[in-house]
Amino acid sequence: MTACAIAVAVGCHPAAAQEWPSRYVKVVVPYGAGGISDVIGRITAERLSKKFGQSFVVEARPGANGAIGTEYVARSPADGYTLYEAGGAQFSVVPLMQKLSYDPLKDLTPISMITSNGMALVVNRSLPVKNVQEFIDYARANPGKINYGSVGRGASSSLVPAAFALKVGLKFVEVPYTGAPSAITDLLSGNIQMFFGNVSDVVSIMRSDKVRVLGISTEKRLAEFPDVPAMAETVPGFVVTAWNGYFAPAGTPRPIIERLSKALGEIGREPEVIQAMAKLGVDSVTTTPEGLAAAIQTDLPIYHAAAEAAGLIKK
Repeated sequence: MTACAIAVAVGCHPAAAQEWPSRYVKVVVPYGAGGISDVIGRITAERLSKKFGQSFVVEARPGANGAIGTEYVARSPADGYTLYEAGGAQFSVVPLMQKLSYDPLKDLTPISMITSNGMALVVNRSLPVKNVQEFIDYARANPGKINYGSVGRGASSSLVPAAFALKVGLKFVEVPYTGAPSAITDLLSGNIQMFFGNVSDVVSIMRSDKVRVLGISTEKRLAEFPDVPAMAETVPGFVVTAWNGYFAPAGTPRPIIERLSKALGEIGREPEVIQAMAKLGVDSVTTTPEGLAAAIQTDLPIYHAAAEAAGLIKK
C-alpha cells in the first residue's frame, strides 16, 4: 500500500464527523492570491460553505515553491478545520527540488481532485511547422535553435517540455520567466519560439493569428478545441495533465474525508461550476480519495524523469 493510500485509510471518528463543521474551515492555497489555484479554491470554497452551513475561507500562503503553505497544513491539527487545495507539483516535483521538513505523501491525505487540464504546445507562427510531427522534424534538423519559455524552474512549463524532449530525443533551450504573461508576450513577439503552457494560461491566445497551437498533452482532444490534436496521436504515450485537488492533514477522520469528497463530487457536477472552470481553461473533474492518490502515483515517475533530464533533482 502506498503512503497516500495509507493516509487515505486511517482515521475513523464518527462523533467528530457528525459534529463537524461547528466553525469556519480554512482552505490553504500555497500560491499567491489571484492565481488560478486561488480562483479554483474560491469557487469551490464558496459552494462548500453553502453545503455545510459554515464558512470555508481561502487563505493564500505562498513561498518556497509552495512549500511554506504545504508545511503549514502538514503541521496543522487533523480535525477537518484546515484543508489544502493545490496542484500535483507539490507532490511530484517540489520534493525533488528542495529539502523539505515534511513528506507530502505521508503528511497529507487526499480528498478529491477538482480540476484537470492539459498542456498546450504553442509556437510562434514564424516557425515553418503546422503540426507536431513537422515540429519534431524541424527541431531535429535545427538542434539548439528552439528556445522555450518556462515559468519558474520545476514548473509544469519547465518540466513538460523536458519530458517531451526526452520522449522524442530532442533538446530545447530553456528561457525562464517570472510568470506566464511575460513568456506569452515574448512568444507573440517572436523572442521565443515555443511555450508549453497550461491550457488555462494560454486559452486567451489559442486563436491568435500570431501563434499556432500544435497539440494538447491530454489523452484525447478537448471538446472546446476539437481541431487541436492530442499529442499522443503523434507521440504515443505522451500524456501529461495538470490537476488541482483538495487534501487534509494526515489522520483527519475518515468520515470527514468522505463527506468532503462527496460534497466536492456534487459541486464538480454543477453546471455553473463546470462553466466557471471552462472559462479558466480547466475541466471540472472529481475523484474519490483513492482516485486522487492513484493520480499522484501516476505522476511520480513522469515528473521524476523530466526533473532528472532538466537537472532539477537536489542531490
